[in-house]
Amino acid sequence: MKKTLVMLHGWGSSSKSFLPVLEFLDKSIEPIIFDLPGFGEVPLNRPYTLEDYLEFLEEHLNKELHLRKIEKFILLGHSFGGALALLYALKHPQQVEKLILYNPAILRPNTFKIKIFNFLSKIVKPIFLFLPKNFVFLIKKAFYKFIIKSYDYFLADENLRKTLANIRKDLREEAKMVKNKTYLLWGKKDKITPLKHGYFLKKIMPDAELIILDGGHSYHKEEPENFAKILSKIILENGNN
Repeated sequence: MKKTLVMLHGWGSSSKSFLPVLEFLDKSIEPIIFDLPGFGEVPLNRPYTLEDYLEFLEEHLNKELHLRKIEKFILLGHSFGGALALLYALKHPQQVEKLILYNPAILRPNTFKIKIFNFLSKIVKPIFLFLPKNFVFLIKKAFYKFIIKSYDYFLADENLRKTLANIRKDLREEAKMVKNKTYLLWGKKDKITPLKHGYFLKKIMPDAELIILDGGHSYHKEEPENFAKILSKIILENGNN
């Protein structure tokens, strides 16, 4: 009997990022991939919240599962998709056979870097009004590259920027309440969601197993074949766990 695997991509990515992985998945696994609003082929016509994304996921999966006559499935979420997968499993635990959180963006600590960013934003915003636009663009680009070390906010349009602000929610309390068997796949070289987040989640989640990957935040792009082997083992060899 085939196992159904629903795969949710991360922020700034799309379902296409999983295509190389699908080539190497065990043939007894039936994958379901699709784009989240704001990415790939699905437009974002207004700012979204986590609740909006969850509602989109519920509606999309209900139709898909009904057509395929599927009652339970394995749910995988990468980065932001991991946060969304956690919320879905918390709300619909009976549908999720296993939960796979892959470098998930679940912990959102209010770090010193974020505090500095918010402080500087208030100071420089009025100054930027008097500077050439090209110069302001270069300053912002350098800031996001060397200080924030992420282009997500810098490259986003207005709807995505507001959405990104809306979804920055720390979900550690929600993680404590998840009862599903959970596999935490974590790249030991991940600089976006560091491995220490994985160790922390393993401690606070009731039934979580941490599997460390020899790569970064997007290990599935770095080593699609090996990533597929790890997924297949979790889904099939640990089927009775």
